Amino acid sequence: MSTLTEFWDPNEWELYVYMLLQDRHGATNVMKVPARHKGDHGIDYYCLSDRIAYQCYAVEEPCVVSDRAEKQNAKITRDLKKLKTNASDIGKMFGNIKIDRWALVVPLHDSTDVNKHLTKKTAEVKAWSLSFVASTFEAIIQDIQAFDAASVIARALQRKTIALPDKRPSQQQVVEWTAASDALVVRLTGKIRKRAATGVVDSEIDELVNKAVEWFLERENTLENLRDVAPQLYETLSGVIARHTERLRLLGPPQVGVAREILRTEIDALKADIKASVPNFSDKNADLLALGTVADWLMRCPLDFPPYAHV
Repeated sequence: MSTLTEFWDPNEWELYVYMLLQDRHGATNVMKVPARHKGDHGIDYYCLSDRIAYQCYAVEEPCVVSDRAEKQNAKITRDLKKLKTNASDIGKMFGNIKIDRWALVVPLHDSTDVNKHLTKKTAEVKAWSLSFVASTFEAIIQDIQAFDAASVIARALQRKTIALPDKRPSQQQVVEWTAASDALVVRLTGKIRKRAATGVVDSEIDELVNKAVEWFLERENTLENLRDVAPQLYETLSGVIARHTERLRLLGPPQVGVAREILRTEIDALKADIKASVPNFSDKNADLLALGTVADWLMRCPLDFPPYAHV
């Protein structure tokens, strides 16, 4: 379920963390700091028994490592400053308790620049000598991997659907790729002819081939983007596709059957595996990846329809 880390609405992430913290500390030990009245003071939740305060943060759009680190550092600076600005109110909230930890909870932490920034900010907070900050205080960062795996899985099932941004290829990209991949297109065209109804003219075949190429390129664009901005999700989805591809290579295409039924079976099986691996993955995106992968199989030989040329 760690594959879900990069795609969060900030409000949804905050609610999700609340549930994870209830599992970690016990439901009666986690207090919420409502932001509606007088702000959250740089703290979303706290647990007095364990002397820790939490602030949630999710970048609204997937981004590369350096951008994510920069935004997380800015959030740390901004919200730790609130501890000093709102010291009187926070002191009343915590009473005689001194907190040992302030934790920024994020979907994904993948830069040591953030660790260095936290060390610097920890020293600054200690220098303020706030009544509710212990001498052992540390500002830290935790991502989804810091929580119990069973809790992460159980709570993730309650989140909304993950929908990836569209990565449709331009017509120029389709034209350029088609011109440079003649052998693949010829193979795809031959298989599309097997799927097409009797009497379909060449222009209709060409249209179907062009659509299959678009599906393939959209899948490639999506996976390439995910490799940079959501590596965990990329690895999971690539693994699902690879397993199905190797299965087809090992077993070979069906010896009997109608082309449309073979296509439907393979598309549905791949979509089901994608959804099983990432339960909250949108149906639209699962369909996109399945269609693009089937187009790839048709071009690169794992998938074919009877009659076969070698028989």
